[in-house]
Amino acid sequence: MHSDIKKYTKFYALEKNAPEKQWASKTYSSILKKCGIKTKQMSDPITLELAKIVVDTTYYGWLINYTQLSNMIAKKHGVDYDEMWEFSDEIHKFIGNRPKLFPGFIGGHCVIPNLSLIDEDSFWQIDKINNMYAKKVKNAKSIAKKYVKGKQSFDNK
Repeated sequence: MHSDIKKYTKFYALEKNAPEKQWASKTYSSILKKCGIKTKQMSDPITLELAKIVVDTTYYGWLINYTQLSNMIAKKHGVDYDEMWEFSDEIHKFIGNRPKLFPGFIGGHCVIPNLSLIDEDSFWQIDKINNMYAKKVKNAKSIAKKYVKGKQSFDNK
């Protein structure tokens, strides 16, 4: 955690009517800079919250859904998920837009609960696909435990 806190920029926002807004922003940035932590102020708290929910957790949910769907297709056709995804390895290496994730079940405290914070009907597809995946793939909820970093082996039969 110590190295991660310095790795990522800490985004923050202040309400327009916050008392001593400039002082608070300058003080916060200064303190974190002294600790070796980068900061960036966003225009307002709504932008910051939507960034966290839409651009971070919901996007991550869509990526996991895509791996769930591609794993179900691989299983349906009796092909190896990892071998199928090798096709995109070179593309991802050069372009950086084909990340391979493991097709696990979305649990935890962020992705699904955050969907209610934005209340967009189309984003609820993430939860629907996740639940469909759990019904169609017998080890969906434990598949993440089988994920071995570097080896990326799954039971796709």
